[in-house]
Amino acid sequence: MRASFRSLRLFLLGALALAGALLFSACGTIGSTDAVNAAATTTTPAVDWTPKAGLPFREPVQLHASNGRLKVRLEAKRGSIEVSGAPVVATPFNGRLVGPTLHVKPGDTIETLLVNATDQDTNIHFHGLHVSPKGIGDNVFRTFRPGTTVKSQVTLPRDHPPGTYWYHVHLHGLTEGQVMGGLSGLLIVEDLKQLLPRRLRGIKERQLAIRDLQTTGGVVDDAEQIDPQGPTQRLVNGLLRPKLSLRSGETQLWRIGNIGSDLFYNVALEGHTLQVIAEDGSPVWNVHPASHLVLPPGKRYDVLVTGGRPGSYQFKTLRYDEGFEAQPRVELASVTVTGPRATGAAAHPAIPRRLRTPSTPLGKRPIARKRTFVFSFGTGRTFEALINGRQFNPDVNNAVPILNTVEQWTLVNKSNEDHPFHIHVNDFQVVSVNGKPFHANGLQDVVVIPKNGGRVVILNPFDDFPGHFVFHCHILGHEDAGMMQTVDVIRRGARPTPPPGGGMAHMHDK
Repeated sequence: MRASFRSLRLFLLGALALAGALLFSACGTIGSTDAVNAAATTTTPAVDWTPKAGLPFREPVQLHASNGRLKVRLEAKRGSIEVSGAPVVATPFNGRLVGPTLHVKPGDTIETLLVNATDQDTNIHFHGLHVSPKGIGDNVFRTFRPGTTVKSQVTLPRDHPPGTYWYHVHLHGLTEGQVMGGLSGLLIVEDLKQLLPRRLRGIKERQLAIRDLQTTGGVVDDAEQIDPQGPTQRLVNGLLRPKLSLRSGETQLWRIGNIGSDLFYNVALEGHTLQVIAEDGSPVWNVHPASHLVLPPGKRYDVLVTGGRPGSYQFKTLRYDEGFEAQPRVELASVTVTGPRATGAAAHPAIPRRLRTPSTPLGKRPIARKRTFVFSFGTGRTFEALINGRQFNPDVNNAVPILNTVEQWTLVNKSNEDHPFHIHVNDFQVVSVNGKPFHANGLQDVVVIPKNGGRVVILNPFDDFPGHFVFHCHILGHEDAGMMQTVDVIRRGARPTPPPGGGMAHMHDK
């Protein structure tokens, strides 16, 4: 189904832009967006991109907060960059396909200056962070014009859960192509290891930012070229099947995140068990072993890995049928376990069964309201991705919860393709899947709604932060095609306010 809107999105975006121009010519917003300015300048290399496989594993650039503040300059700029040992034309952050990893602690402030050196509008989202969606915070209703430098600032609560998060651009209508081009990166809230037994707090960490990439003639495909059935490279930290190692008996913390635009991954390390200690940045209530983990777009897991017998092993994605297409089995990285058996602080394969987790189950809180949201595709000549029969409308509040209450949401999938549901600002707890009780092991911010009538029930808290934000399918092609809606969280007794993304407010940032 995703392939059908490659040639149709220009129609949809063109219609939206024309309507916006007629009605609100002075107002650049998430709805009337100049998304039709999506045609970017291309500089085609003389040869196709031919990545080198098996290069040494390396992590993204690391940026750390100092004195409670992290100031980051992110430049989105088109140009020729090196990806896995070969040149390709892309539009990433700071000249690298994977943006810098941002490190902060609970209570810290993140200040980003996004330099938009492209000819497309854009903005930024701090995926999974429990922060304010207002003003210059985690506000995806803002539009950052080409040629501007725009500040965003979020402050984490002092009790913010430690774990792996990420950041990415989020301008409706352009998100898929811009994330494919490299406008995303990991974000780590320290210090997850402090929840582990003392003997494990000094173990080595590895970051594995997984993403899909398609190119044509040495240029990363834009939104109109992306073909879910076309040739796709699956990269780890921008590398094709990199090589990494650990010693037999050594335990490492692997932070695995799907920071790509569209594809599901079903990851496994052959001959080894992954011990899950956090999901979507939220520490689990009980550490649990997994032979494989499904990561739809946006999903993250923090896992402990202990080296087994010396030898070579594949870190791979197994076959996964999401409905529209079956994702194949693909090697993602080569892992060499070396001998002799490790000694010292890292050589403690005895994994704890419980963590000192900061989150608590939501089941004991009263349910303020129940809502149902149905995810489907349209049946017309143009591709439409819908929630409750409607495409995203930036002028409409689709849900108005009361601050500091919990709602029960039923998510129904009437399409033939899995949909990863994501909501901004607050994590949720899964209650049931397809009518069967789900024994939640923590909170999360992404859950897959199974295809062909699948039904997921969640408890959705709306704590601490009033304001407008969105929920959507995190297959970014679906989000861009309309599978997104707006929430307005209000204080008890207050009246809802119009969303800031339509013709109701001037949201251009200069």
